[in-house]
Amino acid sequence: MGGLARRAALYNEIRAQKENVFLLDAGNLFGNRNELEKKQTEFLVRETDALGYEIFGVGERDLNYGLDFLRDVEKQYGFVFTNANLRNGDTNELLFPPYVVRKKAGLRIGVISVLSPSFRVVSMTAQTDNFTTDSPRDALEKYLPELRKKADLIILLAQVGTQELRQLLLDLGEDSGIDVCVEGHAPRQYRRVNKVGNVLLVAANNQGKYAGQLDMLITKDGQVKDAVVTIHGFDEKAPDVEEIRKRVDKFKAENQPETAQVSAFDHNRPYGSESERFLGVSTCTRCHTSEARAYSSTKHAQAFQTLAAKGQQNNPDCVSCHVVGFEYVNGYDRVPHPDTPGRDTLRNVQCEACHGYGTQHDRGGEWAAAAKSSCANCHDSANSPDFDYATYWSRIAH
Repeated sequence: MGGLARRAALYNEIRAQKENVFLLDAGNLFGNRNELEKKQTEFLVRETDALGYEIFGVGERDLNYGLDFLRDVEKQYGFVFTNANLRNGDTNELLFPPYVVRKKAGLRIGVISVLSPSFRVVSMTAQTDNFTTDSPRDALEKYLPELRKKADLIILLAQVGTQELRQLLLDLGEDSGIDVCVEGHAPRQYRRVNKVGNVLLVAANNQGKYAGQLDMLITKDGQVKDAVVTIHGFDEKAPDVEEIRKRVDKFKAENQPETAQVSAFDHNRPYGSESERFLGVSTCTRCHTSEARAYSSTKHAQAFQTLAAKGQQNNPDCVSCHVVGFEYVNGYDRVPHPDTPGRDTLRNVQCEACHGYGTQHDRGGEWAAAAKSSCANCHDSANSPDFDYATYWSRIAH
């Protein structure tokens, strides 16, 4: 984020020198899946709005905060996202226009974007499983013919791995119509003209530390006669825009307490006793082998991983129902308590999440009753509106 002010200074300089500037971003503008990064992304898009980007491709990170968040960005800032192979998994409709055409210097410039299915789209919202990704090749073979009729010059924004991308361009062939491809995923920079077949391949990646400038001499019918690549770095020696730098510094200062590493959760633990301990599923497995085998195949056994995939593993509102004993003395915490070896191993909805402290092991049948009543603590109307005990029990029966 520190490069925003330097990036703005560079773009101002280029616009002062060049008549026809067309600013594109291949995608993955948004941050990681956690609340602090979301807040930082909200600041980032506000500042990016002033930089003058015309079109954005879509990377898997751009859906980290859910589709509604991205739609709000589109609406509030007028950002234009394009992608030809990302769909709503329920309706099978494309989430974005497959391509966009803009007129610049008398040329019709077509921009099309694809995302590799190997980069899984996971969001912090309930829409996690509602995205499907078509084959990039199939999508391009479908939309390029109609785009060629509407555009003189075609630019592909590709969130695709390096080797996969090169093979894709070769498979599409020299008649694909693609003139320029911006490689948006690998942390690399191509510092000279780089071609795959007839396609100019450019990249200036690595966490916003670089910007790529491609100067082209193009004929009226869209033929590229000459091209020069320049890679700009944003180190401390690069000039910046003071107003933007001050806003960035202010944001960092105001949010510094949140960025500090917190070693443990600071929350009330109203239940349980200091004299009791959770022992973990590995202890239970020593005797209850068949039950442990059944448990290992359930979603309970993967409950914490679903949070980590969404970047919510440090969100106490979510964590409480995905671990053992969050509200109990000696229950789950982010780091082991010095007096409770292994407390950080209580991830997932293990045996004791339902049955209670292992040190209170009771063979009188009370554990079964306690387990049944514990379901409603997490499977409530807000988090599990369709919960039915008989139906859900069948999925974890042991």
